Amino acid sequence: MSIVLTNVSHIYDSNSEMSVKALDNIDLTINDGDFIGLIGHTGSGKSTLIQHLNGLLKPTSGEIIVDGENICEKKYPLKTLRQKVGLVFQYPEHQLFEMTVLDDVCFGPKNLGLSSEECRERAKKALEMAGIAEELYGSSPFELSGGQKRRVAIAGVLAMEPKVLILDEPTAGLDPRGRDEILDSISKLHDEYGLTVILVSHSMEDVANYVSRILVMNKGKLIFDDIPSKVFMHIEELESVGLAAPQMTYIMNRLKSIGMDVNTDITTIGEATAEILRALKC
Repeated sequence: MSIVLTNVSHIYDSNSEMSVKALDNIDLTINDGDFIGLIGHTGSGKSTLIQHLNGLLKPTSGEIIVDGENICEKKYPLKTLRQKVGLVFQYPEHQLFEMTVLDDVCFGPKNLGLSSEECRERAKKALEMAGIAEELYGSSPFELSGGQKRRVAIAGVLAMEPKVLILDEPTAGLDPRGRDEILDSISKLHDEYGLTVILVSHSMEDVANYVSRILVMNKGKLIFDDIPSKVFMHIEELESVGLAAPQMTYIMNRLKSIGMDVNTDITTIGEATAEILRALKC
């Protein structure tokens, strides 16, 4: 399922002197099976962009085509859209409220009018996809670790069986172990279940390690759209808009500057190790 944005702009308070152009003529195609990292400093337009993808916001101008249909048309059923495009906000565990993990994940399917048996089947499948062990299904979600709570919240969205999963800073506030658990689960959802994933993150290392395509936002504009190694070659441009490259990229540039014959389009520890060994002819 593809999502195509054509000349999409969004202006907050368009009829007042306080109007702000949060999106500025965005042209973007999200392909079926993409694993995208969306980065940009605070106020760059990231959150506004992702809220357009499942109809929480409508563009001031332009059009958005999801699965071949224009979601900006008045008669387009937004309920259908939100089943196809699942959005997980920051700190989704704050929305957990049922007595058990399984009941919480059943909540979304119940709202679709499914039978109790169908809801439980969807919930169990979603919990498995999110990496939650079966022995925790009957536990209170409030007794889980931070990373487990977040994966349960993600499972609640997965139970709606979306084709696209958007996650807004899914590792915010987690310790390193919880962060790794979440990112590994997200990677598994993409690799094993074929979900299209859009990951909003402030961590250049996380983006470099997991995604295959990066979108960079600045002042409502899409300034880069490419594979990680190509995007992170633009260190000066990224720094000028309040961003950075992964630490490995800086290290490789430093080695290059002191005379080592290495490529600088490196973003991960594994790539850096292999490139340094090559340069040393080990």
